[in-house]
Amino acid sequence: MGIFSFLKADNDVEVTELREKVDALKRQRRTLRENVEDLKIEKKVSEEDIKHMVRMKEEKLALEYDKKEIDWFKAKEKEIAAIKDQYRDKIEKNLEKESARTQEMYNEILKRLPNVNVKLQGTT
Repeated sequence: MGIFSFLKADNDVEVTELREKVDALKRQRRTLRENVEDLKIEKKVSEEDIKHMVRMKEEKLALEYDKKEIDWFKAKEKEIAAIKDQYRDKIEKNLEKESARTQEMYNEILKRLPNVNVKLQGTT
């Protein structure tokens, strides 16, 4: 054995060490790729959750808006009904006053007219 055998042994050790490093790097690369895939999946799930939460919030806000709008319309309908009731009451009072005034006027006219009892007899 000569000098070359010593170099060959060193090369074998070095090759073995390099192969171990390559294998370790491949495992690390595989682990990192798996981590990246896991993170992609986690990101996708998170984005879907966020979209779902946003959709739910929008629906909740839409429902609240619809409820407020319905409440507003109900309040306006009550106001309109109150105004209609006031107007109807006012018209009824005016009609009653006019009816009473007309009745008084007819009574006054009837008092002024002479009471005439006429007996009509026909010729036969």
